Amino acid sequence: MVLPLFDGIGAAKEGLMRISWEEYALQLAETGAARSEDPFERVGACVLRGDYSVAGIGYNGAPSGITIDWSDRDRRRERVVHAEVNALRYIRPNEGFLLACTLMPCQDCLKLAAANGIEKIVFREVYSKDGSAVSLAKEFGIELEQLPN
Repeated sequence: MVLPLFDGIGAAKEGLMRISWEEYALQLAETGAARSEDPFERVGACVLRGDYSVAGIGYNGAPSGITIDWSDRDRRRERVVHAEVNALRYIRPNEGFLLACTLMPCQDCLKLAAANGIEKIVFREVYSKDGSAVSLAKEFGIELEQLPN
């Protein structure tokens, strides 16, 4: 969603538009994903507070101090820390309200988001390996929205 820019006194500036807060957070998540070493799936996540300030940014990768053999896709999947976990790790419960992810969260990350009081999750791509996230989001009262590329 693109919103009009305002001139400071409430009038929209002619022809100038700006991105929504959801898109802003998702673009920050995409920047975070660029830090990932994972050659199969680079994922980023961003958490916004209620005042739209950034509470955390994360990307998928190895746990601190651990080396992963990235050439073995299945073995790396067992060891990688998800972007959502890294984005949520330093925030207090209920500090964030929006989680933006480049890939729809898996069920474990969705449960973590719910435990942290996240009210809305936006994402770019659907995670096809775990179809339970949609039903869990509904059950937990978390709004789930896919944003277009």
